[in-house]
Amino acid sequence: MPDLIYLDNAATSWPKPPAVLEAMTGFARGMGVNPGRSGFDLALQAGAAIDRVRRELARFFALPGDDPDRLVFASNATDALNTALQGVCLPGDHVVSTVLEHNSVLRPLEMLARAGVITYDLAPCDGDGYVDPDEIARLIRPGTRLVAATHGSNVLGTIQPIAEIGAVCRERGVLLAVDAAQTAGQTDIDMGAMGIDLLAFTGHKSLLGPTGTGGLGVGPEVPIRSTRWGGTGVRSAERGHPEQFPYRLEAGTLNGAGIAGLGAGLGTIAERGGPAAIRDAEMLLARRLREGLEAIEGIETIGKWRRGACLPVFCCTVQGLDPADVGTLLDVDHGIGVRTGLHCAPLAHAALGAAPRGGIRFSVGAGNVEADIDAALAAMEEIATLGRRRGRS
Repeated sequence: MPDLIYLDNAATSWPKPPAVLEAMTGFARGMGVNPGRSGFDLALQAGAAIDRVRRELARFFALPGDDPDRLVFASNATDALNTALQGVCLPGDHVVSTVLEHNSVLRPLEMLARAGVITYDLAPCDGDGYVDPDEIARLIRPGTRLVAATHGSNVLGTIQPIAEIGAVCRERGVLLAVDAAQTAGQTDIDMGAMGIDLLAFTGHKSLLGPTGTGGLGVGPEVPIRSTRWGGTGVRSAERGHPEQFPYRLEAGTLNGAGIAGLGAGLGTIAERGGPAAIRDAEMLLARRLREGLEAIEGIETIGKWRRGACLPVFCCTVQGLDPADVGTLLDVDHGIGVRTGLHCAPLAHAALGAAPRGGIRFSVGAGNVEADIDAALAAMEEIATLGRRRGRS
């Protein structure tokens, strides 16, 4: 393993738990055939292994109804969000979203708007980085079909009041799609209780799985069209794509080894006490890091956490230095990996005054220890001193 202090877990959690790696190699070695496409025993076993993870995910997110097949696999949250937005929106529809969204939401909405399919409006956030559900309600109009909102900001670490937004959507008869890329595995999510109709998640962040995995939970009453078509292994004589789930939204061979690893990630989360326990442990380190940075002259954090509504993710800036240069200094001089720039969420940075250069993002994960925080604080103290000198010259 490289000698790196890794503080970029909001991009991808790393290192992966040993159980995840073992599950992936075990699947590839023991049943790495095309799952469910053939009638021989090994193919059936591979299909059954994938369906077990499907059922586990449906329970993990409390998918409403009694049909785990409405938990469909995707290659990541971006893929799942494209499936949701393109599969639900119809010509003439209006969509409400927020300024905190990742480009995984913003770009599909923009492309649908440019194609003349939809119009959309974005709810603002306050100075701390939270969206008021009343702002969502204000933007809903008679032609609004969907609200698309992030659960946790990948820039600010702020957890949005999704249950309250869900209540607004239920009252107004509007569907709610939630981007849970940052919160899945960090926060308990109950789709039914929170009023979530479509839940997009990725496997490679706090679910501890590998890249190339993710999915979409689809509520029982949600009308959604397939947006890609091809082989499913069932009803091959029919020219049209099957309408039943999960085939409606899954085409082609699934990432069997990756899904096996994702299942092992779920098992690791359970062993560690569940999402809330994991977040509590990581927040202890993240708070220590954030408060330490805020005490250093020339460093400013972006947004403000509210107790119980935050993730171990935040951004900061260093006076006198470009965020990209800070990232390079952390890497080259101190062996610390972070993410700099706009983090694919340019409007979030703009809303909090950090555009156009963005910030330096620190994101704590399960592999971090107190020594990592101490090293990061010492490095940032040195870098901030450099920034102050440049500012005076």
